[in-house]
Amino acid sequence: MPNSPQQIAVIGDIHGCIHTLEKLYRKLSGEKFVYSVGDLVDRGKYSKEVVAFVIENGIKTVKGNREDMMLKAVENSDKLLSFMNKETEHYYSNGGRETQYSYIGTRSFKDVKKFGKKLKSIGHYEFAVSMPLKYEFKKAVISHAGIITDGNDITILWNRREPAFIEKLQIHGHTPLKDFAFKPNHFINIDTGCVYGNKLTAVIVDTNLGKVIEVIQENCDPKDTGDFN
Repeated sequence: MPNSPQQIAVIGDIHGCIHTLEKLYRKLSGEKFVYSVGDLVDRGKYSKEVVAFVIENGIKTVKGNREDMMLKAVENSDKLLSFMNKETEHYYSNGGRETQYSYIGTRSFKDVKKFGKKLKSIGHYEFAVSMPLKYEFKKAVISHAGIITDGNDITILWNRREPAFIEKLQIHGHTPLKDFAFKPNHFINIDTGCVYGNKLTAVIVDTNLGKVIEVIQENCDPKDTGDFN
């Protein structure tokens, strides 16, 4: 990939934590190419603001399981009644209520269509649809969950197992930890549970060598945490 940047910053799972994201991003001010492992939304209080910030600052993000769940809930809202729809029910019982509230000021199942219309009217729906499942470089790859042998489009969003060895540094999140987990030349999990009151993590990587240059972290701002259900 001749046009790929050699040095990038990658931010872990944000989950609506805008105040923490803003503080961490300031620490990355010297980095021209900033990426995210997805899960911009859900659980935290400021999903709308996080998505807007990511768009405004040109942060490239892969799709997380949270974006995937949100899209499916909205896409399926016209099937029968929304409270009968399993995709919608699953989403709302797993932190989606907070995302909807950040957009339209209500957590009610009944307002999922209104939520979808709001997402579409401000471009956030199309932005989520356009998210790729991975960004790949010479010696590094970014995905939401770790890539496994014989994996597919579902496992790249949901896998909890240790990633496969693919001769590239895998940069992923999805499984929250107290601190990042790093195996050189193999993988680094940078989901450090910000929305649970822990911290938001970013990693600076040389994509030509697959080497971690620096890890940068910011403690969770208490204003960001919301619904953990």
